[in-house]
Amino acid sequence: MEFNWGDSTWELMLTKHPSDTHFSQSSTPGGKSPLVRDDDNMLNTHAVLFDGDKALLGILTAGVVVTAAAVKAAPHIKSGLISLKSKLRRKAGETTDAETPVPLTVVAEVDLERPDPPRLRAV
Repeated sequence: MEFNWGDSTWELMLTKHPSDTHFSQSSTPGGKSPLVRDDDNMLNTHAVLFDGDKALLGILTAGVVVTAAAVKAAPHIKSGLISLKSKLRRKAGETTDAETPVPLTVVAEVDLERPDPPRLRAV
């Protein structure tokens, strides 16, 4: 993807450079230079530039495929979530019924009588 704007040509590119390196600052504000430097700011190499059109096409294709799959799967996912929600509500209802204390009713009050102590008999 290349277009002219003003006195410059703009092009979408992918870049490749070694790990633990970074691009040099460009003289253009906000821009980067394809020169690659290490952490000590020493010139290391040049970046390798690849055509960005194929990458953009791949990204867009992947986005379309993921979107189509999500749209196709959405009714099944929604149905599964509704079923799960229903089961969880049912389980919650069962546990609250089992955990609810049952009030006790006093039928009669009885005073416990102590039995007489054993008596000794002469033999």
